Amino acid sequence: MDTQQPLKSRASILARKASKAGADPCDVACEAMPGYVVGDLPDADQAWLHVHTSTCRYCHNELDWYERIDNLLEHVTESECRCPELSLPGKTVREARYGTVPSPVGDLLVAVSDEGVCEVSFARESSEDFFSELKQRGFTGKADQHAIDDVASQLRDYFSGRRKQFEMTVDLSGMTPFTQQVLKATASVPFGKLSTYQDIARAIGKPGASRAVGNALGRNPIPVVVPCHRIVRSDWTIGGYTGGLDIKQRLLSIEGSALPGC
Repeated sequence: MDTQQPLKSRASILARKASKAGADPCDVACEAMPGYVVGDLPDADQAWLHVHTSTCRYCHNELDWYERIDNLLEHVTESECRCPELSLPGKTVREARYGTVPSPVGDLLVAVSDEGVCEVSFARESSEDFFSELKQRGFTGKADQHAIDDVASQLRDYFSGRRKQFEMTVDLSGMTPFTQQVLKATASVPFGKLSTYQDIARAIGKPGASRAVGNALGRNPIPVVVPCHRIVRSDWTIGGYTGGLDIKQRLLSIEGSALPGC
């Protein structure tokens, strides 16, 4: 018996459902999201869902919510559930002094706390997002260009090719224990090398958490310094990047890294 499926049967079932008369593509997408986050969707259906959520803000937000829930359940499964820190009245708010650093990928907004660099943001993103991230992590921002002199100097050396390793402390406070594990493992990937989401999941002792690793890296508060641009998919395609794939490609180019086939 020929076990190879006809080409038509391997096409996206979701696409066919969404194209039927009277069908609402958003309903089709939302029904498929639970299967997506547990890895049960065929590749063709995953591709259709990616295309749909890239053009539909509502479904994009819904999928992001499902992935956050999946990440939380991953923590519960691993018995690492932690109550989130809440910004309650009377809670101490720490000061983070910030300034700007010009770079080949655009100006960077950089903040440092009393413990180390705590935020790096691409200026193409809204400055409101920068301050919102600081606030969520328990910081209040104060403009002070001189305070970031050392970080700025090291970043300039990196972008000019004179530095391959940063010598600075980082402040990951306000991030979940899981995200901190992911970021620390990512920080160990050397200049000019590539690793995968699966490799990072294995490095932190959670080989089934590659999708959660991707979600955590999407919330990396200190890109470039914590080199999430060096993490790619298991098939060695580029994967995602909060700052935009053009910035990820530029950073890899600065380090002389090339994906197979590129």
